[in-house]
Amino acid sequence: MTVGECNAPEEDEQARRLLAIAVSRQATKFVSQVTTSRVKLTRIQVQEGMKGKIVGKEGRNARHFEEKAGVDLLLNDEPDAIVVSSFDPFRREVARLALESLVRDGRIHPGRIEELLGEARIQVDQQVRSGGAQAALDLKVAGLHPAILRVLGTLKFRNSFGQNQLDHSIETAWLCGNLAAEMGFDVHLARRAGLLHDLGKALDQTHDGGHAQAGAEFASRYGETAAVVSAIASHHEEVRPESWLDHLVIAADALSGARPGARHGSTQVGLERMMGMEKIAQEIPGVTAAYAVQAGRELRVFVDSTKILDGALSQVAKSIADRFREDLRFPGQIKVTVLRELRAVEVVSR
Repeated sequence: MTVGECNAPEEDEQARRLLAIAVSRQATKFVSQVTTSRVKLTRIQVQEGMKGKIVGKEGRNARHFEEKAGVDLLLNDEPDAIVVSSFDPFRREVARLALESLVRDGRIHPGRIEELLGEARIQVDQQVRSGGAQAALDLKVAGLHPAILRVLGTLKFRNSFGQNQLDHSIETAWLCGNLAAEMGFDVHLARRAGLLHDLGKALDQTHDGGHAQAGAEFASRYGETAAVVSAIASHHEEVRPESWLDHLVIAADALSGARPGARHGSTQVGLERMMGMEKIAQEIPGVTAAYAVQAGRELRVFVDSTKILDGALSQVAKSIADRFREDLRFPGQIKVTVLRELRAVEVVSR
């Protein structure tokens, strides 16, 4: 008898019992994902006017930091802290680390801001690599290709319906393993498939198709077995599930996503709209970066100064605004700000 054939009342009851056992063994704490991070200031830093230094003359430093990091700085929300706001967890973490370094260093000017943001991006990239490796170690999932570990770690900075994707993947792996243990299947294989089932959500920007298919193709490319690849591809039933592993991953994924407090649909709608805003802008020729800020009420767009001249900035802004009217549904207004920066650098040495 296969999982899909469990229709009789006694079999339904047995299925409920197995699910209850698996869930009870997975004692999951609630984790609330937010869109802000805080950099605490010491009493001495507050007294020395650190917030004023961050702001800079006529707001120059704060404005430069916001533009280069793609975040909002909220300096008046808390007397002893600076709040970093962004819907993108990766971007927010980079900004938080850079801001902490600036506060410690005390030398706050545009050049130093860009230098520390670059160092912070390297630190966060290291977090990505170690995050995937630690998840695999905790679950005793061995032999994953380094490319898969890196993509897995990237899920730490992805959310779906307000749920952190790496936490969800780890939880799904444990649940899948618990179900397999109760039913006499291969626990290690079940954990492996559960951990990797949402790899595609870190690939959506560069791969065609849905995340299940993208994740399956990526896993296959880097040596995963046909059983694991099939479980990834079928976990939303876009591909027909057939094996016990396919069905257990579907069940564990649903349990993790459907438990009370796991997901928040209204949050996801806003996040998807802001990601859509950035994607539309980045499709315009000559645009180098685009950041949705102010909770999606403003889009800051940076262009290549060698490809777009000052006289064309208004047309770029209008093109983006026209696309928003056609492709997005949004309340209120969205401000589109297009920025062009021309730099001249000379290095003198003896």
